[in-house]
Amino acid sequence: MSKTRFKDLTPENKEYLRYIYHSEKTHREKTDILSKKFGITERTVRKWWDNLDLRKQSYDLPPQLRKALERGIKKETKVLLITTAQNKTSLNEDFLQSMRVYQQFITNTLGKQTEIIVIPSRYRNPTSNIETEKTKALDWWDDSIEDLLFYGKVNFGDTLISADSRISPTAKEPLLGYELLANQGHVVLGHSKIHWRTLPRLRGEALRTMCTTGYITNKNYSKSKAGEIGFEHHSYGFVVVELKDDGTCYIPRNVKVKSDGSFTDIIYSVNKDGVEVIDSSLGFVWGDIHNEVIDEEFYKISKELVCNKLKPKKIVAHDILDGYAFNPHEEKDLFIKRQKIVEGKHLIDKEIENVLNRIEDMKSCADEFYISESNHDLFADRHINNFNWKADLHNSPTYLKLAYIQQTVNLREYGNILGYLIWERFKDSVKYIKMGETLKIADYECGQHGDYGTNGSKGQTRGFSRINTKMIHAHTHSPMIHNNVTAVGVTCLLEQYYNRKGFSSWAHAHSIIHNNGKNQLLVFGDDYSLTGLI
Repeated sequence: MSKTRFKDLTPENKEYLRYIYHSEKTHREKTDILSKKFGITERTVRKWWDNLDLRKQSYDLPPQLRKALERGIKKETKVLLITTAQNKTSLNEDFLQSMRVYQQFITNTLGKQTEIIVIPSRYRNPTSNIETEKTKALDWWDDSIEDLLFYGKVNFGDTLISADSRISPTAKEPLLGYELLANQGHVVLGHSKIHWRTLPRLRGEALRTMCTTGYITNKNYSKSKAGEIGFEHHSYGFVVVELKDDGTCYIPRNVKVKSDGSFTDIIYSVNKDGVEVIDSSLGFVWGDIHNEVIDEEFYKISKELVCNKLKPKKIVAHDILDGYAFNPHEEKDLFIKRQKIVEGKHLIDKEIENVLNRIEDMKSCADEFYISESNHDLFADRHINNFNWKADLHNSPTYLKLAYIQQTVNLREYGNILGYLIWERFKDSVKYIKMGETLKIADYECGQHGDYGTNGSKGQTRGFSRINTKMIHAHTHSPMIHNNVTAVGVTCLLEQYYNRKGFSSWAHAHSIIHNNGKNQLLVFGDDYSLTGLI
């Protein structure tokens, strides 16, 4: 390996140096890791630490951060509530009170010792009206959170809280470049935006995630383009990290907080006056169903949560049909075609009937049930247009039946053949949302699958966030939060034949829309666990 020079180090490389330096490894382990990674000697490692002022860092910190650097998580702690505070900025006092109420509830009522962690964020706002010439060089945080500040790299189970990463509050992509910190598990970073995503992995590897926290401080940005955009994306919020008995963590989850400090975390509605268990919610968006390859165990767990805990008024499903029996991408693969026959999954009419039965089962959990027109729904239409029924006598009766529908029904009214079959079976008890139609739940657009973006372009979560429309979509199979846009994951099996190549960022995940108008991404671990609090 060629030797790396200090001047060639990227910001990500320097962050990795800080991470290893502050890790709980021995000095020898730290120098060995860095020597191998950069092709340098132990002496050069020490020199680089000096160049980054790591060994004298605590002496250059403001007094509050010097104390925060020495602070550690109590051994008995099982739950962390993590948020971020900007320097020289006032707090949302109601938010802090609500967090303390929730902390006491989890500790005293649920019996899990809970701590609040506040990550200090540093930002220079030259246009701030609270700064004077005398205070511009000083950094300070509100006294009421001084005992909650943590600084440095904080390990909790398999989750790393990076409380010293210098990310500007106006950064467009705060997670970008910090993937290297997630080599052992999950990473939580302090930032004013709420972002969340999974990291790619190979089969058998543990799910790893990254997220930012949101702020507990009020809006305080410079009068500039970057400051104005940061002002609009500023989000009150925190991250919940729970420790399991085996020493790993449940998947970290974001909680979005209203300006009055109130919030809802799964089933607990919290404000500064107390905690209540919800008796309903506004809506629920399932991860892509793909019924023929659905994960039945995960579906059962999810349905129990939806029907008995969340009780949404409206439910939205995506990719309800998988099209396994007639997938156009696999029609020339003779191995897969043979496997479908061996598995008894080659009959189109049977797959469609299974989909209709699944809808019947799902719609019992809410007053209103919606299905978003999705790309897999169109497989039936593509099959009729491109396939010769004489080449597949197993399915020829179904082909002719569907072809007759295509030639005799005005499918513009129903979206596609599947949309018509759903209407034929359920009439008005199930609403099929056609492409381009809108379905709003609170302020969130929930009707679009996510396969199409603007003017026919390919849909992407980051691209949707630039449209300035709050949105919950599916399609990617990789759950994500990017500002006001949420992508759900899947309800189907994570490991399938066609996604066997390379890395996968798929995960089981749904989104709930709470009665307070805020949504929450619910991501489940590979063991189908979500939380230990309910």
